[in-house]
Amino acid sequence: MARLKRKCLEYYYSLSINKKITLSFIVALSLLLILLAVFTYRASSAMVIDKAIENTEQNLRLASEKLEIIMDNSENYSKIAITNNIVQRVLNEPQTADPLDNYNRYVEVSNALADIVDSKTFVDTMLIYDRNHHIYDSGNAKDVQNIGDEYFRRFADSSFGLEWKDTGASNYFKEGSSRSVVSLFQKFNSAKDGSALGIIQLSIDERFISNQYANIDIGKNGQLFIVNKKGMIASHPNKDRLHVYIGDEPYFSWVLSHEGSKTFQMNKENYLVVSREYPRLDWIILGIVPIKEITKGNQILTQKFIYWSALFVILAVILAILIAKSITRPLSRIKAFVKNVQDGNLDVRLDLKSRDEIGALAKEFNKMVDRTKSLMENIIDEQKKKREYELAVLQSQINPHFLYNTLESICALADLKRNGDIVNIVNQLALFYRGVLSKGSPIISMEDEMIITQTYLEIMKVRYGDQLEYRFDIDKRAYNYATIKLLLQPLVENSIYHGLKNKRGKGLIEINGYVNDNKLLLEVVDNGIGMAQERQQRIFWSEPGDYKNKSFGLKSTDERIKLFFGSEYGLEIQSEDGKGTRVRISLPADKWGDAE
Repeated sequence: MARLKRKCLEYYYSLSINKKITLSFIVALSLLLILLAVFTYRASSAMVIDKAIENTEQNLRLASEKLEIIMDNSENYSKIAITNNIVQRVLNEPQTADPLDNYNRYVEVSNALADIVDSKTFVDTMLIYDRNHHIYDSGNAKDVQNIGDEYFRRFADSSFGLEWKDTGASNYFKEGSSRSVVSLFQKFNSAKDGSALGIIQLSIDERFISNQYANIDIGKNGQLFIVNKKGMIASHPNKDRLHVYIGDEPYFSWVLSHEGSKTFQMNKENYLVVSREYPRLDWIILGIVPIKEITKGNQILTQKFIYWSALFVILAVILAILIAKSITRPLSRIKAFVKNVQDGNLDVRLDLKSRDEIGALAKEFNKMVDRTKSLMENIIDEQKKKREYELAVLQSQINPHFLYNTLESICALADLKRNGDIVNIVNQLALFYRGVLSKGSPIISMEDEMIITQTYLEIMKVRYGDQLEYRFDIDKRAYNYATIKLLLQPLVENSIYHGLKNKRGKGLIEINGYVNDNKLLLEVVDNGIGMAQERQQRIFWSEPGDYKNKSFGLKSTDERIKLFFGSEYGLEIQSEDGKGTRVRISLPADKWGDAE
């Protein structure tokens, strides 16, 4: 392997610049396109699957809400029936031996039930079993099996027993056959003396239940159905699947104790399984969709991407050859120019007529020589400008870093369905950036700086809740003085992430401000974990290139203050390990407007 690698390197080094550029371009472009294809496929697949999960969960919630409406209405109509005046009167009357009288009683109660059931499409039938073993139905129910005694015994110890029975074969025939129904059983009493009058049964055809979600689209091969916790399918649009046992399926043990989504492999294929409990009947509503169906469109897109990428590679190779040839011609002139500069001649100029990358390179060489010459003439001034650029870069990094963390918090709040907190944090974020971007000046009033800082702290409170508190104690005169923008926010952020984040108990940040001896003095105080003396010393002192030990929040803020206001101003840190940190800021007491 090492020998092959050495030969490849020797071959590469032996190539001309023209061929090196072409070969490197082909290899780099091909690798980048492959990586881009893989990343795009995975990222888009994850997005598609997440969207499928969201849609399926919404569909399950919709099915659950529809079921809840049906069950609530069923219980309401059951209450209407058992409190009906005719039902109460007839069932309270003593029994007679007259068949005609008993028949008239049956007709009277059945008609009352029929009046209630009429136009209630979800009610298959309504039955009453009285205490004298008589059965009354709402019509069209034949060969009714009396199961009233079973529920009289079951509800013997309760005044108003109520129970839902899982999907099963009906205890009656209708239209010549039995059917699968879900039934409500409720004991009811006499309105006169409170004695038990009977048991009412309200049955719902399973077909009506499955119709509530049969038209919900979760994919061509997706399934949405209901299973009980014994593993039997309680409702399914495909009636051949009704009452089928699925307890042996790999996902069943998981859905018994979980709500949400998970991927399972079945028959050598991956399936997305989304579950939602329906506790009223001890049911689980399931949505099952093949992963390959979810990502089918994504696979087609990836194939097209590969096809076009191959075409682009071919075109890029041709273009690379042409570019490489144009690059190699002026290289000798650039080499001679560099040799002159190396010998110390800074008065030479490189004149190339081309306007391509080589021409731009020649201009940059000339600029480099001019800058080097200027640097040698005035190195102090150039160093100051360099520090300004470095500090500007550090300042610009604050906002993207903070925005990233805030967006992460918004995503987390969305997962928790905390919509109120999302609205609050977005409004605070908008207010924060409105303050940060206002006028574009690095110098702002102390009042504006406090608004920015308070907005930032409000955003942090949404993230940390009751674990974070803050207090302001600012002399009113201080609000009229000038400060640099984003002076306090990095210090507050430093207190949260390095002082309070790892602290047990509630964290407190105090911001104090007052004017003394022509100076504006500010303090950021936290009750966090503090820091040792050695660490405090490292904050303002570090070896060149020792970037890992730098504290950008404190060090860069100190340098910005000195850059804008002078070396006599800046930060002072007082901290004790385990007892919190106090950062004192000194600024000139310049009125806002005069310092602008």
